[in-house]
Amino acid sequence: MAQDAREPPSQAAAPTQHTDSELRPPPPARPDATPQLAPGTPQSSRPRAWTEIWQWLHANTFVPQWLPARWRHPATGYLLVVLLQVLTAIINRLLIGYFSSYSFPGVVELLIVALIALSFGAGPSLFATLLGVALEELVVLPSRVGEAQISAGDVFEVALFMSVGISISLVASATERSRQRAVQERTKAQAGELDAMRLAQENMDEFLATASHDLRTPVTALVGFIQIAAYQCQRLAAAARGDKPDLVRQIDVVQGCVRDADHSAARLSRLVNLLFDTSLARAGTLRLQYTACSLAALVRDEVDMVHVSAPERAIRLHIMAKEPVWVEADPDRIGQVATNYLTNALKYSPTDQAVDVRLTVAKPWARVAVEDRGPGIPPSELERIWQPFHRAADIPAQGAASATSSGLGMGLYIAKTIIEQHGGRVGVESVVNHGATFWFTLPVAEHAA
Repeated sequence: MAQDAREPPSQAAAPTQHTDSELRPPPPARPDATPQLAPGTPQSSRPRAWTEIWQWLHANTFVPQWLPARWRHPATGYLLVVLLQVLTAIINRLLIGYFSSYSFPGVVELLIVALIALSFGAGPSLFATLLGVALEELVVLPSRVGEAQISAGDVFEVALFMSVGISISLVASATERSRQRAVQERTKAQAGELDAMRLAQENMDEFLATASHDLRTPVTALVGFIQIAAYQCQRLAAAARGDKPDLVRQIDVVQGCVRDADHSAARLSRLVNLLFDTSLARAGTLRLQYTACSLAALVRDEVDMVHVSAPERAIRLHIMAKEPVWVEADPDRIGQVATNYLTNALKYSPTDQAVDVRLTVAKPWARVAVEDRGPGIPPSELERIWQPFHRAADIPAQGAASATSSGLGMGLYIAKTIIEQHGGRVGVESVVNHGATFWFTLPVAEHAA
């Protein structure tokens, strides 16, 4: 019988035993962890000493802003140190050769160290100190002592030079770093303030757009209902005039209230439209419907309309152009600008003084100017009056409608936006106590309508 070739269990190879530490994979190495060196590793390969020195020099080397742009490089300070210290060493050697009593060569070198430290930081100034010491030992000191042995005083002078130079470098660098930190913090604070102002401005624009859009429909309905009420009052008064005189008197009282409500609703409608135009102007979406139109006829129509609302005021129109003045413009928007100028002139000029409107042409421009004889505008306000929501302070209104003519300070801003979108310009000329002249220009069209 054949013998079993398998070994007995007692002689079989024992399974390999693995400990937990052998089965567990090694932990991943952290990228910021310092590698552990073997005990026999040479000391020279341990820390990155040169890297740390380089990082310190880079952090303590500044580039002054007064340098030309092409010279603004960290190496500029070190090159300047070499040039100045070598030049100083040569000058000191010549002075010692000609004046044997010259015994303060380190003063100029310390001055260079201080200037470099204030302008370029501690890195270049420390380099200036070390280079100055080296040049002192190799160039200046041998020429001064000659063949004699260097004394303890010379060694003390070199040590004092190094200590003073290092102190100047560190103090100046700390001062410059503090100044730069303060500048950065101030810049950061200003940027935060600008962001906050920008956010507030965006919220204001969003509010104006939403409020004006939501108010236009109910205000329009309000104006319509008031007009219907006025019409019904007129019909009722006409029907009751012969038979019921007492009722007519009551209806007259109601009509007066309806007229007041109509005036208030019309003013509210103007304010809502002004808010709507403001939101469009600030968003840059103010649309214009361009057409060829006569600027003289447009201005004349606006003068007539304003004169109807203020028949007691004198408005004189002067058309200085000999030929028709054609412009490519949005008639409604240009009329809005002219009306704004006219109502402001009537508001701020005395009731017994006339307002002059002049149209002149100096190709390729047409100029419309509205002149009043009011209190004028201070020089400090001449630019600010075109800003949104700005109303000139300490300028009393003198017109008859001054008590009810308070506004939002947006009329001139919208006028400026409209004229600039037409490719024109706006401006004002004023002398305190001698009135003001508001004007705008538009490019003259090359062809007639």
